Amino acid sequence: MNEKTNKTAGAVEGLPALEGAVVRRTWHEGQWWFAVVDVVAALTQSPNPAGYLRDLRQRDESLSRSWEALVTPLRAETPGGPQLLNCATLEGVLRIIQSIPSTRAEPFKLWLAKVGNERLEEASANDFGALSEAQRRLLLREQMSEHNKELAAAARQAGVESPLDYAVFQDHGYKGLYGGFGAKDIHAHKGLKKSQKILDHMGSTELAANLFRATQTEEKLKRDQVSGKAAANRTHQQVGEKVRKTIQELGGTLPEALPKPEKSIQQIQQAMTPKLSKGKPKAG
Repeated sequence: MNEKTNKTAGAVEGLPALEGAVVRRTWHEGQWWFAVVDVVAALTQSPNPAGYLRDLRQRDESLSRSWEALVTPLRAETPGGPQLLNCATLEGVLRIIQSIPSTRAEPFKLWLAKVGNERLEEASANDFGALSEAQRRLLLREQMSEHNKELAAAARQAGVESPLDYAVFQDHGYKGLYGGFGAKDIHAHKGLKKSQKILDHMGSTELAANLFRATQTEEKLKRDQVSGKAAANRTHQQVGEKVRKTIQELGGTLPEALPKPEKSIQQIQQAMTPKLSKGKPKAG
């Protein structure tokens, strides 16, 4: 799977108000990054979006102070060949949009959230699309494990220190995404045993929603420099609620309504592991 993919996003499907908008994006460090100048052009229809952006930073001191944390120069494909463009993640772009008065803002946010939630499928459609449901689950579960480590580190930096604190922090994220269901509620809803983990009993769609929740919470904790357990918990729940709202607006199935897979992640791993034959190997 490629670590970095470039893509040009055309008009927002189903949102005619943004017809003709083109936003370049590139896959970097496990998520989409969007060309900021294209975002400004799509929202403002300014003939000089770069100039609009400069004026915006001068007017908005808060945005200007956080600019380096929000924006990173990344190489992206353009009609004239590869070039460095100032890019921002989904959360970064949402912050920039807050400073731009535009009637296009809400449909554009909806499109951004949709693109962000597509993640792996958009990043490597040929590879990911060819995988079976079991393979997708294994891949997403592995990514979930890795991103949960990064989320834990970001939460610890915000003041979530003890194992109990982190369990409460995670519970807030689940409650936001699952409409008030905490980890214990989800566990019971799936009919799991005490020793079983809920992430091991999710299908690929449910895992993808949780992966999006985790990555965007980590990003927001760092970007907003969230401090204190209560603030970190609120942030996690708010991100979960935003992911849930996006699923609803796109007509998707809410996570608690998704079916529980017949096999756990461990059962899939066991089935895919070659069994060793008994007895001595034959010479030859």
